[in-house]
Amino acid sequence: MLGGIAGFIAVGIAIAVGVAGERAAKKRKKAFWDRYGSFEGFSGQVDVERIQGVRRAKGDVAAVKAVREDHPDVSLVMAKRYVDELPA
Repeated sequence: MLGGIAGFIAVGIAIAVGVAGERAAKKRKKAFWDRYGSFEGFSGQVDVERIQGVRRAKGDVAAVKAVREDHPDVSLVMAKRYVDELPA
């Protein structure tokens, strides 16, 4: 009996977390498009030299993290795309 209740509660929590995550993602996406208008608009505002320096010193993951620190409205996907498209 207790296992069933615990499982029910766990499922409820998982659903709530999923809904909250989805809302946050939609909010970030809207903020991105409102602020930058496009990927090109965003990429024109990034400090290229700083991100390239982080990439050379610490790798791609650190560079993606640096992009997101500087531009919190940018999704992980957009930040990774930006780093992937940087010249070596």
